[in-house]
Amino acid sequence: MTDGRLHIGFVLPSLGGGGAERSILCLAQSLIERGHRADLALPRFAGDYRTVIPRGMRLYRGRLPHTDRTFLREVQQSGARVTALGVNPFAVAWIGLVLGRKRLGVRVRRKRSLYASVHILNHYLRSARPHVLVSALPGADAAAVCAAKLTDQAVPVVVTVRNNVEREYTEAWLEASRTLYPLADAVVAVSRGVGESVRRSLGVDAGRVSAIYNPIPADSIRRLAQEEVTHPWFADGAPPVVLSVGREAAQKDYPTLVEAFGLARREVDARLVMLGRLSAPYRTRLKSLARGLGVEGDLGFVDFDENPYRYMRRAGLLALSSRWEGLPTVVLEALACGTPVVSTDAPYGPREILGGWGDLPPVGDAPALARALVATLRGARPTAAALRARAADFSPDKAADAYVALFEKLVRARAR
Repeated sequence: MTDGRLHIGFVLPSLGGGGAERSILCLAQSLIERGHRADLALPRFAGDYRTVIPRGMRLYRGRLPHTDRTFLREVQQSGARVTALGVNPFAVAWIGLVLGRKRLGVRVRRKRSLYASVHILNHYLRSARPHVLVSALPGADAAAVCAAKLTDQAVPVVVTVRNNVEREYTEAWLEASRTLYPLADAVVAVSRGVGESVRRSLGVDAGRVSAIYNPIPADSIRRLAQEEVTHPWFADGAPPVVLSVGREAAQKDYPTLVEAFGLARREVDARLVMLGRLSAPYRTRLKSLARGLGVEGDLGFVDFDENPYRYMRRAGLLALSSRWEGLPTVVLEALACGTPVVSTDAPYGPREILGGWGDLPPVGDAPALARALVATLRGARPTAAALRARAADFSPDKAADAYVALFEKLVRARAR
């Protein structure tokens, strides 16, 4: 790092279409613009994000027979440079033996996907030699810590925790994380609440835990929000749309949102649109619930879209009904569009974002959520300019400043 430029290796399980993946790409973009090098190692080369990979980011994948060739081709067509890393089945088996014998203090058995991820990251560390390794999401976190400890490359590891570990992690992951996370050089929590959760539940020393908010590229979001929407419910003059954006998961508690919308619909003319990859059986379940509330005709679905912002800008409000969170990126993105947000007061994150900028009804309370939806649709909300100003508090520059300071500190400590 003689010229002051950092070489950062990011690790994600895949490029799935979630907020964690998008925030990592946003952070990488900001670091590249500052002249740093950013790599992305993907043990599973698949996902939804194909066109939002930062220009100049280098991608690394394992040379595996089940690689999604369509995804690979589309990523390469977007201009990304992709390097394939060889995979040795005997090395994968050796890693399984080592981890199974509690080499790192925890026995990890029958996790071949983890062993393969560790092997791919070992190969990446030896060939690319980054200054620091940064992981996001539990599988990648575990692989990054194990790979750094099992390789001869003295690279500091930064684990980023993006959700409520007490609610999101299984007992098996909690047990493994209590051993593996303290082995990381630093743990970054995406909100103060998550940081407290990490210290309390995983036993990580407070001096190693930092809270750095996820960044959002507000300028890019506002530009993309201008793109056309053909869905008739978002046309000028149509009833306002209550929009939800997310994945199919118990965490998101969509049944409560449908119930709340059914109650709100008795008082206001509105529609509910759920944007995201929801399975046919799950949609059928939600439609059945809506039918019982008399609002089936006002419930619609839109498949996953790499540009959800065009829907956000035209929505009456964004609704988040989660039971728990870390720092919901979708809320920040809606604010950047100037769209009001109603979110449950889920631990953790929504209150840190919306305190003073939106209603926060209790988790699982459909009548309270309905009242917040009605009040917001009737105009009890901050101005679009105020919401966009709040979103600016989560700028890529602020996040990059904090991460660069942390990376430089860790690299200097390793150099001593």
